[in-house]
Amino acid sequence: MLHNLRDISIILLALETIVIGIILLLLLWQVRLLVILLRDEVKPILKDAQETSKTVQSTTKFVSKRMAKPAVGAISFMSGLKSAVKSLKKPVAPADPLAASARQPDTPEEEDDA
Repeated sequence: MLHNLRDISIILLALETIVIGIILLLLLWQVRLLVILLRDEVKPILKDAQETSKTVQSTTKFVSKRMAKPAVGAISFMSGLKSAVKSLKKPVAPADPLAASARQPDTPEEEDDA
């Protein structure tokens, strides 16, 4: 009885080993197909992404050099010009504080006219 059980166990282990071997071969085959897919499909996509990144960097440098810097310069110049015109329009305060008090009207009637 034990001899039969031993023989059946050996046969079952042998079948299990064969099944596991077949599954391992299928797994290796799938890994090979995945490597081929990565080599043929993903590499060109990464290469295109790198080229696009370089193009974006070049475009950014060009726009910064040719558009942004001149625009900032022009805006700065206009701001300075505006400040200069504004400061030229301001009335000049008298240098002598006594002269400033002399210009103020003494009577309330003169204040209304002014």
